[in-house]
Amino acid sequence: MQWSLRWSLSERVIRVFLLLLAFATSSSATYKLKPTTTVSHTSLAGRTAQLPCELPLPGDRPTLILWYKDDSTRPFYSYDARETATGQHKVHDNNSLGHRSRFTLEAPHHNYQSGLGFLEVQDITLTDAGNYTCRVDFVKSQTMMSLLQLTVHEEIRGLEIFDANDKMIRKVVGPYQLSSQVVLSCRAYGGFPPPTVRWMMDEDNVEMSWLQHIQEILPRIMPPGGKHPVSVVSATLHLTELSRQDNGRHLKCIASNTNLTRDHSKVVTIDMYLPPVDVVIEGADRALREGVEASLLCRSTGSRPQARLTWDTAGAQGFTPLPPQPSIDKNTTVRRGRLVPTSDDDGRTISCVASNPTVKEYTKVASHTLDVHYAPRVEARLAPALTPDNIKEGEDVYFECHITANPKESKVVWLHQGRPLHTNKEGGVLAQGRNLVLQKVSRHARGKYQCRVTNAIATITSTPATLDVMFVPECSQPHNSTVSVTATEEVTLHCVVESNPEEVIFIWRVNSSRGVKEMPSSSFRTQGRTSTLMYRPHDHAHGHDQYGVVFCMGSNRIGSQKRPCMFIITPAGPPEEPVSCSLVHHSATSLAVTCVPGHDGGLTQHFTTTVKDAATQELVTKVNSSSATFRIEGLAPGRDYLLLVTAANTKGTSSPFVLQGFALKVAENKINNPGMSESSPLLAVFVGVVSGFLLILTVLVVATRSQCRRRRLRQDATTQDVKKTTETGGGDEGKCLPPSPSTRASVDEAVDGEEEDTTNTPGTLDEPLEPLDITVQEDGSPTSQGSRTYLPRSHIQLLHSVDLPQATSKNHKYYKIKINCTRLNNESFV
Repeated sequence: MQWSLRWSLSERVIRVFLLLLAFATSSSATYKLKPTTTVSHTSLAGRTAQLPCELPLPGDRPTLILWYKDDSTRPFYSYDARETATGQHKVHDNNSLGHRSRFTLEAPHHNYQSGLGFLEVQDITLTDAGNYTCRVDFVKSQTMMSLLQLTVHEEIRGLEIFDANDKMIRKVVGPYQLSSQVVLSCRAYGGFPPPTVRWMMDEDNVEMSWLQHIQEILPRIMPPGGKHPVSVVSATLHLTELSRQDNGRHLKCIASNTNLTRDHSKVVTIDMYLPPVDVVIEGADRALREGVEASLLCRSTGSRPQARLTWDTAGAQGFTPLPPQPSIDKNTTVRRGRLVPTSDDDGRTISCVASNPTVKEYTKVASHTLDVHYAPRVEARLAPALTPDNIKEGEDVYFECHITANPKESKVVWLHQGRPLHTNKEGGVLAQGRNLVLQKVSRHARGKYQCRVTNAIATITSTPATLDVMFVPECSQPHNSTVSVTATEEVTLHCVVESNPEEVIFIWRVNSSRGVKEMPSSSFRTQGRTSTLMYRPHDHAHGHDQYGVVFCMGSNRIGSQKRPCMFIITPAGPPEEPVSCSLVHHSATSLAVTCVPGHDGGLTQHFTTTVKDAATQELVTKVNSSSATFRIEGLAPGRDYLLLVTAANTKGTSSPFVLQGFALKVAENKINNPGMSESSPLLAVFVGVVSGFLLILTVLVVATRSQCRRRRLRQDATTQDVKKTTETGGGDEGKCLPPSPSTRASVDEAVDGEEEDTTNTPGTLDEPLEPLDITVQEDGSPTSQGSRTYLPRSHIQLLHSVDLPQATSKNHKYYKIKINCTRLNNESFV
């Protein structure tokens, strides 16, 4: 112990002496000392630090190396090579730094200029930092010293990120909504010198204009998983308003304090709830067809999490939604639907709603108005201002066609009883598109009206709208009717009127020699539009006067009949001659005849056809019928016949209507039969030519003979009538004789089985009547009483030709010729 104290004192003395000596020798001109070197060194705490002893080496061997720290005058470590070449290591004062130190002497080289060795210090700490002095004594050379400045850095212990709620964030921060604020705190634990903490975004330094970045040093705290409190440096990141672009953005916190280690960093990702960016409906932008299935698709993008899609069809009955279909990229959602559109869906708005399943406020809607093409929906109606059951003759009527169509209608046609109506201003018909105007309607305008509408899809006809026109009663038959009865016979008179409404009140009046008398209601009966009167002429006449005129008039709630129905009562007599008799069919053995009956004379008539051979005038057969239609069978082929048609009742028989006819020959019958085959082409040609020539010749001959005979018979009949009239004492023959109905003879060469051409059939007797004054003079009466009756006008028919179809065979053409002739009075014709 005493020795160490003495050595310590001696060492101090020596050091002082050496310093003084160095100072003295530095000023000596004979010997100059090299300056001491200064070196800086940085080491990381916890590692082994190598402290160099840097000296310019003289050509001498070091014997003693001493290490001092800071201002200490006692070494904490020495290396003594005075006694042994390997040297001895010594720790002074049991210093912990000395125990962790070990000096290593470098081997000298021939070109070695500086450097002596290294002091290796293990497990270096922050307290080991400071100024170190390396003193080296040589055997002969002057003692040298090397100064070393040691800096010790401590590595950062840890780095963590916390949110505004002081919750530690691992990898993902959020989720946040749009426009949310984000506050993150990055804390660096430990480290010397104090670390610098900064934030980076997507590998770029965060711009201060976009966020707030605050760094502060917190009090020493216990780090996560640590044992001792350490210093903390925190950097706070403040994002003021998040946008859609911030979703998935990476935020990186970096802490650094020394270049001896790598920077500490930690990355977190921003997670956000996002609303849908876009919603579209596909398949509804084109025109749809009613009844044709259409596929609709709703597509939404941009929602996070994926959007929930909902169809809103506003009541469309034909829509069927399908399950949603998420996409692979998790950014798009698709949902389909099937629609079978109807006309009711035209103009309907169909929508698709895309909503974020987490944030209800994040909703986006796409809407589309459907364009459905369909056939017209048509309804014909009377104008609302009209009362359907109170429309009278002479009033104007308006119809409206209510149309619903897509595309718009291109054509509207009005129909009456199924027949098209066209604008006819003279006739009071104005058909203008959807409107129909009937001016001053008559009863003939009654019936069903429809509108037929056409668009690009279809043509549709509406259900009928019925027009009922009210009018006063009017005779349904001719106003003047002649009834023939005997003096004591009772006749039933039927008065039938057309009336609307059908509730009719009838009045009967009798105009006879006793004057005009109204019949009591008990004398007739009424049912609907018909009134029946039992009339006996004898009850209403004086003396031998058996004539009278009976009037019938009806009235309804609209008004009274303007023109009465008149029945002219005349004595019963024989029937009139049938008129307009013609052949409607003939073959080789049969003929068919039809006629228009004349007046029946007031009694039931029947008809008789007498068939005579035209050449011998012999009776062939006689056929009776209750109608004016006959069929004569059993005739000889190729013969000419005369047909005399008469009408008869209990009062007598009419004059005959003479008709020329002939039965076809067998060859002609075969030629006109298209089903028969020809034996050979040459024979067919020959038969065709001969038959055609004979047929034309026969027609001309028969027509001429028939006309001549009928003219002769007509002259005879007229002569007899004139004689009878003269014998009865009639004054004016021309006035008392009614004109004869027109008759028509026709020659028909039609094939067996063809029907008669009815285009030239004369009209019936229901035609306008010409008045005829009849004067009746009673015996002993100074005055004569006149009455007016009505007789039918004579029919006038012009001669014209008719084009008939041609019958063809395999190699030849056969023509049919039909000649219609009408004879008036006694003119001749060819």
